Amino acid sequence: MCLRCRGDDAVQVNPENSSRRHPAEVTERQTTAKRIEHMRNLWKQKRKFNKQFARPAPVPEPGLLVSAPLKLTDP
Repeated sequence: MCLRCRGDDAVQVNPENSSRRHPAEVTERQTTAKRIEHMRNLWKQKRKFNKQFARPAPVPEPGLLVSAPLKLTDP
């Protein structure tokens, strides 16, 4: 190695201990993290919908749906 060399030669001297990761490894880790996050969100939505639709809304009695006629008064 020459003394005039600078820059990224330190990475080439000891490539096994380099702090740089292979691009494929980074994207693999990112996709794994995204998949895990997506699955967690699906579980949260499933729990939310299970709570929401666990019991159906009660059906109102037919007599309650009839409204009384309103009297309109002219000023």
